[in-house]
Amino acid sequence: MIRSLPTINIDTSNTYTSNNLYKSVNFVFCLLMIAGYSLSSAAEVAPNDLTDSTNFTESETVIDSASVEKQIQRIESEQGPFGAGLSEHLQSLATQYQNDGLHEEALTVFNRAIHVQRINGGLYDLSQAPMIEQAIQSHIAVGDWGEASKRHEHLFWLHQRNFGQDDPRMLPILEKLSSWHLNAYSLNRGPVASHLLNAYSLLQSSVSLISTNFGENDTRLINPLRGIAISNYYFATLTLDQIQQKATISTGPSNAAEAERRARLEQFARNSYYSGKTAMLKILDIFEKNEGTDPVEVMVAQVQLGDWYTMFNLPNSAQKEYESALSLVLKNDSHEPLAQTARDLFSKPVALPDLPVFETEVFDNNEPHDYVLVKFDVNERGQTRNIDIIESEPSDSVGLRVNIRRALKSAKFRPRYEDGKAVKTEGLVHRYVFPKKS
Repeated sequence: MIRSLPTINIDTSNTYTSNNLYKSVNFVFCLLMIAGYSLSSAAEVAPNDLTDSTNFTESETVIDSASVEKQIQRIESEQGPFGAGLSEHLQSLATQYQNDGLHEEALTVFNRAIHVQRINGGLYDLSQAPMIEQAIQSHIAVGDWGEASKRHEHLFWLHQRNFGQDDPRMLPILEKLSSWHLNAYSLNRGPVASHLLNAYSLLQSSVSLISTNFGENDTRLINPLRGIAISNYYFATLTLDQIQQKATISTGPSNAAEAERRARLEQFARNSYYSGKTAMLKILDIFEKNEGTDPVEVMVAQVQLGDWYTMFNLPNSAQKEYESALSLVLKNDSHEPLAQTARDLFSKPVALPDLPVFETEVFDNNEPHDYVLVKFDVNERGQTRNIDIIESEPSDSVGLRVNIRRALKSAKFRPRYEDGKAVKTEGLVHRYVFPKKS
């Protein structure tokens, strides 16, 4: 079983910050692995990214709510409560409520806009999809993740009714919904293991759909393959409690269905290393078979395979991949973006997995907080050594210190490289920050 440290944001003083060591924050899609090679930190991920990989159209100007309400009243008086064009004005009003942070009011109006659109356009009218997406954003804002999940499932159903399950036009919604389930899993919202199973199934559907329609070496396979690799990392880190957690809280499935779900989770956990490795190797194979591939993408994919080996305690295999990735710089000596990417990836030890985090609630470091300040080394194999607790707040937080030390001992890092070789890094200082207990 691999363990990982939670989110670590690196600043220029070489001090790392973590929001919560006890809850291992997982890492997801639109994801470094899914988005390609973005190295953004959690603070750079906007809340909107939680809902969609395809931005809906939204007015950049401030809407005059009073004027829109008058337009709504005019249409209602002339055409009745389901008049043509009413849904568009209702959506505008709801959007303004949303922009003002009035999410409950926005949801009320979005619901009416969607209902009116269905009356005018039919139950399967795709014109309601942008309104549903905006409603999801407000559900997340008010913390109603259950309803947000239902809305995502409705979006999927809506597209499937219009296109059918074997139509390539299903690919964006498959990506959207798999992203949603991985996000929900990473944030520990609801029955998390079920979210992981759903995401994995959707990603496999994407791979099958792309392979059937565009071929087994189409570059569109890369995103879902990266999602499959991430899902397998999650399977590998599942706890027994997560596997045994009920699929639903209220009306759970039958005992037989529940047993089957747990058996699937256990099987995926057993196969996680090989399944994830297979997905990553396939990505490299696709790059090799497609001319004109950006060498930066190849480097990042090779580094991610190396990270996979590191996380599964195979440092020799990892070293081969890291050195092979760095050799691309020598083969493309005039390619500055490649050289810069190499510097970004190897100039200092990187805690693994190296993926950005989706968060809806960002911890404010200006608020009172507890912390543990730690100093340690990272050797050539990405292992921590000489862990020293420098200070903590509160100073007598023995349990916090013990847990930090234990987590660091099992942590895995991509080592720093100099002149194409892994080197030891001494004296790293990390600050792990936690909300102060009330």
